[in-house]
Amino acid sequence: MDAKVKLSGGTVIDGTGAPGRRADVALSGGKIAAIGDLAALEAAQTLDCSGCVLTPGFIDIHSHSDWLVPGRDCGSLVEPFLRQGMTTLVGGN
Repeated sequence: MDAKVKLSGGTVIDGTGAPGRRADVALSGGKIAAIGDLAALEAAQTLDCSGCVLTPGFIDIHSHSDWLVPGRDCGSLVEPFLRQGMTTLVGGN
């Protein structure tokens, strides 16, 4: 298997409640292709994630972001949420 990006040496927290573990994550086609010891995997780009935590995206279930999305500059307004790891926002509470 080849991957476009390999995130190497991070602590993976998978959201199941299991303790974090050191693992590599391969990304291909915009999706996670593999998780584990991927030292032998060839990738177009490898990012050293030592000292970093890799998690699934977070869901903000109580945001006041519903005013952000309709705007013309919504991309720049939503960027801080993405940088904090939020991939889903629930608006209009």
